[in-house]
Amino acid sequence: MAQEWVKKYLTMKPEVNKIFDDLEAYQDFCRFELCDFNPATLYNRDSAIYRAFQDSQRPRRPWNGDRKPRGEYQGRNNDYNRSGSGNNNYRQRNDNFSR
Repeated sequence: MAQEWVKKYLTMKPEVNKIFDDLEAYQDFCRFELCDFNPATLYNRDSAIYRAFQDSQRPRRPWNGDRKPRGEYQGRNNDYNRSGSGNNNYRQRNDNFSR
């Protein structure tokens, strides 16, 4: 009877296991990123180090190698192609010199 009680008492609940696992992961993060490790900042969203830790644990989309499609290079300033309307400070090409 006493042995069952000791086994039950020493067995950790899943919530406690999760806390210790998170604490170990947080300690590893602080060690690799050369941050100050303070166990009191675990689960503290106001701490910048803990927010960086949460961002590092966030799942990311896998890289599939594709880039966003781009159009052709338009040059440094694409305003020279505008025609007609609006204030255009660029000199218009005018083949008609008869004024």
